[in-house]
Amino acid sequence: MFKLMVKTITIMDDAYELLKGKKEQDESFSDTIRRLCQKSAFDIKKMVGILPQERSLEELQRIIKESRKQADTNYQKRKQLLQPK
Repeated sequence: MFKLMVKTITIMDDAYELLKGKKEQDESFSDTIRRLCQKSAFDIKKMVGILPQERSLEELQRIIKESRKQADTNYQKRKQLLQPK
């Protein structure tokens, strides 16, 4: 039996717009969040052939590390922009 409980959450306007953009026409926000948060099984077959064969493991690890560093830098910049002044 499904028990209905309501919780109020506070999110930033930009996060609301992102969520609203993912929401399907006849879907509630709760359903949208459930759909987006579901863990999907990773299918290794989808990855076959996605990367050039000539790249070494070390090169791929370097690329991943640089990408993560850039993502962190971008996150910190956005975080600073959202800080109240």
